[in-house]
Amino acid sequence: MQDSFATVFLGREAEIENLMALAPGVAAGKGSVVLVEGESGIGKSALLDAAGIRYSAADLHLRRGAARELQRDMPFSAVRSWFAGERAESESTSDPIRALLHSGDRAGDAAATHEIAIVEAILDRIDAWCSAGPVALIMDDVHWADASSLTVLHRLCELIDGLPLLLVLAARPLPRTRAFAALSTDLVDRRAPMIRLGALPEAATAELVRHMVGAAPGPDLMREVAGAGGNPLYLTELVAAFLREKVITVVADTALATASAAGERPSASVADAISRRLNFLSRRTRDVLPMAAALGPTVDVAELAVVLDAPILEIWNAVAEAMVGGLITVVHSELVFRHDVIRDALVEQLPASLRSGLLRRAGQVLQATNAPIERVAYYLSAGDNDLDQPSLDWLLTVSDKLVVRAPELAVRLLNRATRAPGLPSGSRSMFIRMQTQALLWTGSAPEAEAVVRAALSTRPRHNDKVELQWLLAQACQAQARMADAVEVAETALATMDLGVDEAGRFQGMCAVDNFFLGRFEAAERAGHQAMALGASSGNPLTTSYGLTAIGAVRYTRGHLDEALELSARVPVLLADATGPDQFDPYALYAHCLIELDRLSDAEEVLAKAIGRNRRVHGAYLSSNLASKARLYLLSGRWDDAVAECTAIMDGPDAFGYAQVGQILAALIGVHRGTFVRDSDRIPAPDDSLGSTGYAHFHPWVTALTQEARGHPDRALALLVDSYQRLADGLAAATLHYIFPDIARLAAEVGDARAARLVVTGAEELLARQPTAARNGTALLCRGLADHDPDVLLYAAAAFRLSGRPLYEAQAYENAAVLLAAAGREADARRGLATAMMLYSQLGASWDTARAIARVRPYGIRLGVRGRRNRPKSGWASLTDTERKIAMLVTKGSSNSDIAAQMFLSRRTIQSHVSSILAKLDLASRREIAAAMPQSR
Repeated sequence: MQDSFATVFLGREAEIENLMALAPGVAAGKGSVVLVEGESGIGKSALLDAAGIRYSAADLHLRRGAARELQRDMPFSAVRSWFAGERAESESTSDPIRALLHSGDRAGDAAATHEIAIVEAILDRIDAWCSAGPVALIMDDVHWADASSLTVLHRLCELIDGLPLLLVLAARPLPRTRAFAALSTDLVDRRAPMIRLGALPEAATAELVRHMVGAAPGPDLMREVAGAGGNPLYLTELVAAFLREKVITVVADTALATASAAGERPSASVADAISRRLNFLSRRTRDVLPMAAALGPTVDVAELAVVLDAPILEIWNAVAEAMVGGLITVVHSELVFRHDVIRDALVEQLPASLRSGLLRRAGQVLQATNAPIERVAYYLSAGDNDLDQPSLDWLLTVSDKLVVRAPELAVRLLNRATRAPGLPSGSRSMFIRMQTQALLWTGSAPEAEAVVRAALSTRPRHNDKVELQWLLAQACQAQARMADAVEVAETALATMDLGVDEAGRFQGMCAVDNFFLGRFEAAERAGHQAMALGASSGNPLTTSYGLTAIGAVRYTRGHLDEALELSARVPVLLADATGPDQFDPYALYAHCLIELDRLSDAEEVLAKAIGRNRRVHGAYLSSNLASKARLYLLSGRWDDAVAECTAIMDGPDAFGYAQVGQILAALIGVHRGTFVRDSDRIPAPDDSLGSTGYAHFHPWVTALTQEARGHPDRALALLVDSYQRLADGLAAATLHYIFPDIARLAAEVGDARAARLVVTGAEELLARQPTAARNGTALLCRGLADHDPDVLLYAAAAFRLSGRPLYEAQAYENAAVLLAAAGREADARRGLATAMMLYSQLGASWDTARAIARVRPYGIRLGVRGRRNRPKSGWASLTDTERKIAMLVTKGSSNSDIAAQMFLSRRTIQSHVSSILAKLDLASRREIAAAMPQSR
């Protein structure tokens, strides 16, 4: 007879087969995710154990992990379990999270700990595993998972279709945190398989009892175990208790339930069964185990000895006895209670006041040990009791580290600390400031603002008030309320006695935020003051604020050389500077390079900007992705542009760039003839910063759609209105993008006023800063207004020099129309042929159709020689970028490796791989090699 059942296959054969049915698809390169749900003790973990054995036998690389109740406030603790025990050359390579999470101990060292960087590191590692072969990732007890780990699981679900990855998650159905409920909803939306474990069938229950007692159970014994409700764990505990109490008798190969020696019938209570298990242990072990259970699912012998003030050998003997008794086991080199049901039953033996006091004592006595600060904080945060003075002193010394390691936990503990009675005002102010930083760190800017405003209402000391005012400005900025941030900063400057460094910070914030608000004169004034104060105090961040604000104004007004000189100084100044402020040293520099036609340099700078934003707070990540999409739009890399538009949705979006991504993708769709019907569904611009800077793109899409529907007059009116309305705002720097379409439509409908309007605007812009693209724009507008095809051919040459193929094609198209009208048929055919070739390379089928229609009245037909539009399927349908990626895929490179080689994001590579598979009609990346032409 045995004290536990040895196999999960009793009554779970169908569930095992359902899990195994996913393995062949994963082995072929098609990923899947599945959720296993069931109540505590129903057999989820045992099912995962059995599935893991079979996955390994099927040559899937297995990684098994679990979330822990005690670690649910520790960022990435659940997914870190996948890296446990991994052999590597160094600690940092075996655990990509460790260096990022723990190397930076200051709250200001955002680069060491920000969630985006860690998520990317984890996804890179999983991507590398998948490049070596099919992978099965198992995560048990997901209901305990921390929010950061759930973010990783969300991202894996988004990427899994293109990876040879099987993600198996197991959780209880209730209760659910908001984050876990969101993940579950996502799985439902994806129609992911779900396996719900219910009660064991009666036949399986009988077989399990037979396995434990060595004989078939009789009807009376089956009635006694019916109280377990078909739950394997409950059933096991009940039968084990019956065996220990010797109330089962085997007669003629049948197990019967009988009375004990004391004449008692067996008890069918699971809690009683677990409690009776303790009767076989020593008195000291029975005393120790409930207190160990109250401290959490993991048992740390040394820690427990300190908390209970007992000899460590005594505690070890008690734990060892519990292991022999089947209450504690070893999982991943840690001692844990065999099941939550057992631990819960043990904890229930302690009065609530004793449990709370035990946790509080654990937090107090462990402060002087080397216990992780997260674990100490977890104990201190339990209950509602006030923190004692030693605990408050400890928290003062570690709060900056705790904010970056476990911000949610820090918020709870600091919230209690700020309410501690009799706290000195200096300590209370420090706690409030750290609480605010923790709230900002977790993305809870409204709560942070409320905390700061409440603290400011208490009339704090001068130094504290200055720092609180700065945090208030940051909280407003984090909510994209730039006007409020400026008001807070200006109030501080006008009413407070500030030092040079403090005044510089506030002036810098006024400068940058006033620019975003379109207050260019105010931005320049504050920018010059910030630069002067930064030079005086030696603060590079303050100087960088000033340089950026002044440079941004010069950029918007068209003075690119000045803007470039100013913006190029910022990355040099901040090369070694760190800090918690939201600031991007690369963004303006990249914008200037794009408009100066230095597209390769701009792409390199944007790669640095995106990398930095992924390592730090990341508020400007979506802005940089939008800039990269714009660069690819101009340079004709439209597939890359669409991929970047999609990637915008993954990053933080406080400034409203998500809809910019949709609009940019829609613009490409119009040119490709695939988005006309849905254009009315594109979200219209609002007053967010993203929309303001790209305000002309939505009417641009709408206007082209109107033209495609046969309303060129409406299209022209929309574009002219946009130009006149936005000429003095944030969109002014790129407003000339719409000039060629205004000029073409003005020529088509005969609107000389609109034609001259853009001629004047283009030539004024060119006078401020000569560039090839601006020269091409001015020539195109002038050539159409004057009906001069030769000027249009000069415009095409200028656009070719600037690296903008769409505009080059449009110049040739317009030249072909005027040449045909002038009777220069041969020249018209040559111009049309060149336009068609360029449109074909872009896949711009709508532009192709328009060009053909415009020359048809002059007897010019399509019969031009050269490339036709790229095929829709097959190897020839792949773009140059897709071919390069396909070649790297066949060499075994992971998406992360390819992204590093091609200076693209992993999300962009994933999008391209999906496009490659669709065009080649393949199911997985493993099939790409077979589809490659033999000549290659």
